[in-house]
Amino acid sequence: MKLETYLQEKYSKKSYKAHVYMINKYLDYIARKAKTADYKDVLHYIAHLRKNENFNPESVKRYLSEVKIYYNYLLEAGLRHDHPCRELYLKDKINKQVKVDRLYSEETLENYLEKTREDPDGKLKKRNEVIVSLLVYQALTVAEICNLNTEDINLEKAEIYIKSEHRKKARTLQLKASQILLFYNYLKEDYPNLTKYLKAEKPEKLITGKLKEEVKPNALNRMINERREPEEKLQPIKIRQSVIANLLRKENDTRIVQVFAGHKRASTTVQYKQTELEILKNAINNFHPIK
Repeated sequence: MKLETYLQEKYSKKSYKAHVYMINKYLDYIARKAKTADYKDVLHYIAHLRKNENFNPESVKRYLSEVKIYYNYLLEAGLRHDHPCRELYLKDKINKQVKVDRLYSEETLENYLEKTREDPDGKLKKRNEVIVSLLVYQALTVAEICNLNTEDINLEKAEIYIKSEHRKKARTLQLKASQILLFYNYLKEDYPNLTKYLKAEKPEKLITGKLKEEVKPNALNRMINERREPEEKLQPIKIRQSVIANLLRKENDTRIVQVFAGHKRASTTVQYKQTELEILKNAINNFHPIK
């Protein structure tokens, strides 16, 4: 079995090229020793990535996982009888601190939503406005938006139920007053047209694609940025982070924000907190005349 065949059988078409690229990077480095390399050879490769490629810890871990995939292939193909790095795990500290000084202000977020309201495509206008409003007002992740069902929206109580997902707790959030009419019009007028050719399924997904298909998280970003200029492109994760940081600035009780965001740990929420000194530094960096 060839390496390419092994990767095609094990992994998706979308990830295939990435696997090939990273494994070939290792093969180029290790050259003829690839099939006989030992633990120390793999360590030398890791050191090479850190020193000469200037990769961050997360990237180095990703490349190591690809090396492991290569030796898994050799084992399954009968070209080798041991795995030189199966038990090798890196403990580099990955900096997950949120860069709060680069987030959006409340005014910027409102402008993004206003821009969506100006979209000339009437067929998808309300759908896209619903998506962006959930980003701007409820700070939902793209996965949470894609997992929403129509039955999760309660317009009488002005509430939306967010199901539990990876690292996020289930929660019920309030809808803004402006969202109530938006959601009503979307569900009564636009949604039936978008889904009329779909097979009847229960529960029904709140968001569907242009061709009436179910929307995956990786497609949501493309949908809301289809007609935006490069400098106006929306970054859903950055919007979520901005909403949380802005709320923390106004709300002293971290626990309230933690519940709103669906964080399982309070320490995750605290990462979004700015000190007064950081806010001042950010203002100077952004608006100083000799910046």
